[in-house]
Amino acid sequence: MMEENRETPFEQILSELADESQPFSPKRLRAFSDLDNGSLEKLKQAWPTISLNRKLALLEDLEDLTEADTLVCCDAVAKFAMQDGDPGVRRQAIHLLWDCEDTSLIPTFMELLENDPAETVRAAAVSALGKFVLLGELEEIPQEKAAPVVAKLLEVVQRKPAGEIQRKALESLGYSCEDSIPQLITQAMQRNDSQWTASALFAMGRSLDNRWDKIVLEHINDPDQSIQIEAIRAAGELELSAANELLFEMLDDEDVDSELLYYIYWALSKIGGKGVRERLEQELEETVDEDLMDVLDMALENLDFTEDPEDLDLFDIE
Repeated sequence: MMEENRETPFEQILSELADESQPFSPKRLRAFSDLDNGSLEKLKQAWPTISLNRKLALLEDLEDLTEADTLVCCDAVAKFAMQDGDPGVRRQAIHLLWDCEDTSLIPTFMELLENDPAETVRAAAVSALGKFVLLGELEEIPQEKAAPVVAKLLEVVQRKPAGEIQRKALESLGYSCEDSIPQLITQAMQRNDSQWTASALFAMGRSLDNRWDKIVLEHINDPDQSIQIEAIRAAGELELSAANELLFEMLDDEDVDSELLYYIYWALSKIGGKGVRERLEQELEETVDEDLMDVLDMALENLDFTEDPEDLDLFDIE
C-alpha cells in the first residue's frame, strides 16, 4: 500500500481527492502521512479546489487511520487545516491532533479557545488542551508549559454563563492534581444537570482518585445513557473491581444497548480480575457483530497489559 502511494504522484492523489465524481480510495490516505514541505505546499495550493464534504471526510478518515496505526502521523495536514474558513474543518483538524504532544500547539489552542467565532471549535480547543495537563502531571513537558494551561482552564471553567466550553474545561482539568479540582467536580455534580454530571464523571475517571468510587458506582445503572456511559468509562479508568458484578449483570441483559457494550468491554479490560477474561472470550465467541468482535479483540489485548502475571496466585484453591 505504501509502495503504491510512492509510485503515484501526490498531485494525482490530490486531483482524485478533488474529483467528487469518483469515490476517494482509502488506499490513498497514507500519502498524507509525514508530508514533506513540498507535498504540504501542493496540498495548500489544491485545498481551495476540494469540496467541504471531501475535506471533512479526509480529516475524519485520517483520524481513524492514526488511531488504527500509530506509525501514521498527519500533524502537518491538521495544523494547516486548522486555518480553514469552515468551523467544521477547523474542529476536525483539532481532533486529528489528538495524539500530538507538540507544545507549540498550546498557544494555537489558546488562541482558538479565546477568539474562534465557532463554539464547537472553542470546545474542541479546550478539550485538546487537556492532553498538555496530563503531560505536565506526568512531567513529560516542563511545568512552565503546563501551568499556564491549567490556569487558563481554571479560569474558563468558572466563566458565566456555563456551557459546553466550561464543561470541556472541567473534563480537561480532570488530569490535574490542583487542590481546587475536586471541589469543581463536586459543584458540577450538584448542578443536577445531566450534561454536567456526565462531564464530572468523565473528570473523575481522569483523576485516578478513588474518592469518587462510590459516586461512579451509583451511576453505572443511571437511566440517562450519557451519564451511564461516563460512569462505566470512569469505573474502567479508576479500575473499580467493585464495578465488575454490575457490568456482568448488564452483559446478562439480552437487550443491552450495543453502544453500551463497547464501554462495558473496555472497562472490564481496564479493571481485570476474576472471570473477566473468560467473560470477554465468551462474548467474542457468541457475538456476530463484526464491529463488536474488533472491540473485544482490542479489549482482550488490553487485558494482557492489565493482568500482571506476577500477581496471579498459582495456588488459588477456589
